[in-house]
Amino acid sequence: MTKWSSARALVMCAGIAGAMVTWAPAASAAGAEPALVHASPVNDCKLNVRTGADAGATLLTTLTCVNYTTCASASDVPCGPYVTGGVYSCVGADGKELTDNRWAEVSWRVPQKSYVAVGCAAFRP
Repeated sequence: MTKWSSARALVMCAGIAGAMVTWAPAASAAGAEPALVHASPVNDCKLNVRTGADAGATLLTTLTCVNYTTCASASDVPCGPYVTGGVYSCVGADGKELTDNRWAEVSWRVPQKSYVAVGCAAFRP
């Protein structure tokens, strides 16, 4: 390669690298990444992932305290905004019985929607 060809190749590589940075996802640039969700120890490390926002919806899997799934959206509230659905009960973070109807959409079975019960879940940013 000549000196001119080497310089042009370097400029082209720099341009490609710049384009790659430009095309980075907006969520990464803004710092808003979806949270991770898993089961809470107060619920015996079990959190059901369902096809709908209801305790009667089809069970897809049961998360534990050590396996996670990703929330479908990122907001100021972990896994929010929440969906209002069927009523469920579990042990809340304070160790007391909780009855709630808030569900979080998770990315378990993309593109189909999947949900977890917010009051029974633990979130990790």
